[in-house]
Amino acid sequence: MPDRKRDAHMFRWRHLIVAVGLVPALIIYIGLVMQIADMLTSIHMLLDLLFYVVAGLAWIPQPVKWLAG
Repeated sequence: MPDRKRDAHMFRWRHLIVAVGLVPALIIYIGLVMQIADMLTSIHMLLDLLFYVVAGLAWIPQPVKWLAG
């Protein structure tokens, strides 16, 4: 039983750390994506679409890995 309580406690701390770290990480990511978008957009409509789809989904795997791991 003590192991379950300790695991639950660590799980809460992990969520807090991820929640606090996710906001600054997303701000940095958004800034970088905006800089890259400024260079790439308006070249071709298909390139714009591809860039925004990739950039919009690229940030998802890492936070999910942090929460699950």
